[in-house]
Amino acid sequence: MKHVIAVAHGTDSPDGRATTDAIRESLAQQLEAEDAGEFQVHEAYVDVQEPSLDAVAAKFSEEDEVIMVPLLLSTGYHTQVDMKKAADASPARDVRIARALGPSAQLAKLQRTRLEEAGWDGSGQIVMAAAGSSRADGRQAVELQSEIFSTLLSQHAPHGFVASIDPKIADVVEEHSAEFVSTYLMGRGFFQGLLHKLDGAGKSLIVAEPLVIPGDEDSASVVASVAKERVLEADAS
Repeated sequence: MKHVIAVAHGTDSPDGRATTDAIRESLAQQLEAEDAGEFQVHEAYVDVQEPSLDAVAAKFSEEDEVIMVPLLLSTGYHTQVDMKKAADASPARDVRIARALGPSAQLAKLQRTRLEEAGWDGSGQIVMAAAGSSRADGRQAVELQSEIFSTLLSQHAPHGFVASIDPKIADVVEEHSAEFVSTYLMGRGFFQGLLHKLDGAGKSLIVAEPLVIPGDEDSASVVASVAKERVLEADAS
């Protein structure tokens, strides 16, 4: 038995919590269908919710094999610091940290689906909104996702951050006279609410839904499939 800790950020939003639960449950189902061995999936959070990652990582024994997979869209403080700290402190003899979910072409396709659901028909300036990271590698990961997304659309979709990090999404919306915002967030929550408060430079600004919304099992399955790839990759390393 190999143990997989599905590590999410955590949120106070009921919709956001439902999103995380759906992704984790789909990940467990997809891993169960694999012939690569038996995996048991555990939930953990780096902030807001319980159980904490530190507490979950500490419960394993020396004989256990553990893979931490971040249900996070890009590398950053949580993957490089929080997860590494929990891995180093765990009694388990073998703890591996999988890559973050993004950048990913599969996630870019999901972004496009959300845009089309919001009314984008192939015309109109699009910008991409991400949470933001204090770390350069996290910002670079979002920039690469923006490039993948732009290639998929055959249209430049510059990115901005919802957090107080440059380039700020409000500035990017204004600079490019954006009509649509592609939400590169995992689910509904505080940041999604901030996006709906953006002004559209004198025109109506349409904000697409985040990658996964409650009740949409297909989108949860897409994100879970990316997480499964990260788990199997880490398992094979």
